[in-house]
Amino acid sequence: MALELTTEAFDENNDVPSASEAHLGSELIECPQCGLLQFLPPPIAEHSRRCIRCAGSFGRWGVGGDTALALAVTALVLFLLAYLSPMMAIDIDGRGQSVRLGSGIAGLFDHGYAPLALFVLGISIVAPLGRVITLAYVVLRARQARFIPHLSFVLRVAERIRPWSMLDVFLVGALVALTKLHDLAQTDVGVGLWALGLLVATLAAFEMAVDRQMLWDSLICVAGDRKMPSSRSYSACGECGLVQTVQVQCRRCGAGLRGRKQNSLQNATALVATGFILYLPANLYPVLTVISFGHRTTATIMGGVVQLLNGSDWPLALIVFVASVAVPLLKLVGLSGLLFSTRFGFRERLIGRTRLYRLIELISRWSTVDIFVAALLTALVTLGNIATIEPGIGALAFGAVVVVTMLATACFDPRLMWDAAGANHV
Repeated sequence: MALELTTEAFDENNDVPSASEAHLGSELIECPQCGLLQFLPPPIAEHSRRCIRCAGSFGRWGVGGDTALALAVTALVLFLLAYLSPMMAIDIDGRGQSVRLGSGIAGLFDHGYAPLALFVLGISIVAPLGRVITLAYVVLRARQARFIPHLSFVLRVAERIRPWSMLDVFLVGALVALTKLHDLAQTDVGVGLWALGLLVATLAAFEMAVDRQMLWDSLICVAGDRKMPSSRSYSACGECGLVQTVQVQCRRCGAGLRGRKQNSLQNATALVATGFILYLPANLYPVLTVISFGHRTTATIMGGVVQLLNGSDWPLALIVFVASVAVPLLKLVGLSGLLFSTRFGFRERLIGRTRLYRLIELISRWSTVDIFVAALLTALVTLGNIATIEPGIGALAFGAVVVVTMLATACFDPRLMWDAAGANHV
């Protein structure tokens, strides 16, 4: 278990000590979840760094360097193998069909669901591949101890696409799709699925090997600029967390400097309301239509859960129910509670509400399981009158719910809860 380093709160009524004083090696930083200014201690092996007030993580020490780059190269090789090799195949009455990593995207396009196809393309290929390439590039360049102006922008891009990288969810969706096909056809697991499993494990190790806060710190150290702002004349960057003198753009990453996310409550409220509206058709309309020997059968999300239960696959049924039914509703209700409490300046349970936000942020991505299932089954079962599976309008509505709730989570600024309760000097 990793040990934890405690931070030290910054007293805004006093001047900030220089780097040569008691806080040598520490960095003045604002917690992105509660807004507390504090001195972040330098990273130490096997230690994690957490906010002194809300316990939000500033990152766990990562081995970085050669290990991270080796994992990145391994991930790229496995990605290529998973993309080119068949993941799974079926055989019905002598007719077979196989799918690869990108087959579901083409299947959704063929059935006229272009928006859903583009979404699946983004979260299963573009975002994971882009995340590995951009983060590995920053790690490689940062080791050269030479400031490169565009490096901060590349790291910003890597951080923006991180929540949308969902190959781990795709893997669970592939397993659910295999289970659903047991009663319909003979199924075989291909090399691509094994490569995908190894890829997911490699990506997890890669993320653990990179301490993103250390990367940001290395960029400003390389730039030769660690000056702390004078008292009451600071602004914290929402992208990289650097506390600096008030100006238009962050001197490290170039992002526009704003005290808080612009129109956070208004945008998040509108998106949550949209999510509630879309949640009903997403669950009432069919996600899939199965055509077997001329007989059509539709299945909603709950219908798919019942089908898995009837086949004694209760673990997968529980996963699908939690990911596709409970999680979206939890996100919408949870965000509504956070917005309401912030709007009316509730002072109670600030730490609990911040933890709730972290939970919503963590589970948000797992709602996409059913979208991946629909994409894979649509591409895999295309055998004419013998057996064909088509996506339903419910899949499109559910995809919209996922996008809307993820955007609502990203729009909501949890620091506003502490501001509204008078806990921050803003």
